[in-house]
Amino acid sequence: MTKQLDKKLILVTGAARGLGALFCQAIGVAGGTVLALGRDEAALAKMVAKLPGKGHEVIVADVTDSESVANQLKGRCFDGLVNNAGVAMSAALITSDEDEVRRVIDTNFLGSLWILQAAVPALKASGGGVIVNIASVLGHRPLAHTGIYAASKAAVIQMTRSAALELARDGIRVNALAPGYVITDLNRSFLESETGVKLKKRTVFRRFATPDELIPALLFLLDPANTYMTGETLTIDGGMSAGL
Repeated sequence: MTKQLDKKLILVTGAARGLGALFCQAIGVAGGTVLALGRDEAALAKMVAKLPGKGHEVIVADVTDSESVANQLKGRCFDGLVNNAGVAMSAALITSDEDEVRRVIDTNFLGSLWILQAAVPALKASGGGVIVNIASVLGHRPLAHTGIYAASKAAVIQMTRSAALELARDGIRVNALAPGYVITDLNRSFLESETGVKLKKRTVFRRFATPDELIPALLFLLDPANTYMTGETLTIDGGMSAGL
């Protein structure tokens, strides 16, 4: 039986660990081949070695460096992009540190833009393809002390819509995946704190997502059979944004 992403080559940014590594694993299981992009070559190599299938490759680049990204992707040909690299911050909007603000915007928004720009020639060379930008439910509805991060993800959502309009004639679909709070090793202690308990109550399921619960949505967006969906943001947040 042919797998969902059989013979498809997919670039994943922020691939070394966390959700990026999970996305790479899911793509491999679905029959795809991964181009794993990130800054930590050793961590990337360790992750790629565990992927099912063959032909996976490591690309060392910093998404905030537009020249580095362009050079690393120049002349390549692939079928899809998961624009995942990102960082978080928690601070009151009016007291946010300038360096931290620039770090978040440079990575989450501008980094996603530089990758998208560099990836389009590779997707065109494949005859079209798909881009999945990783946004956040906070890009729709921010919470207190998430203003800068939420703004960066709102920008990703609007970038998704604009790119969908501009790239449709090139056969490139552009959508976004907007997760709610997902339990990972990096945020587990926060989500188990008193603040986390309050956030959990905002979901209709009264629990946070496990990382694997994002995979069906990701594969749906990457699926070559999903030919008529573009410019949309698929929100997986346990109903957090469904009500007031």
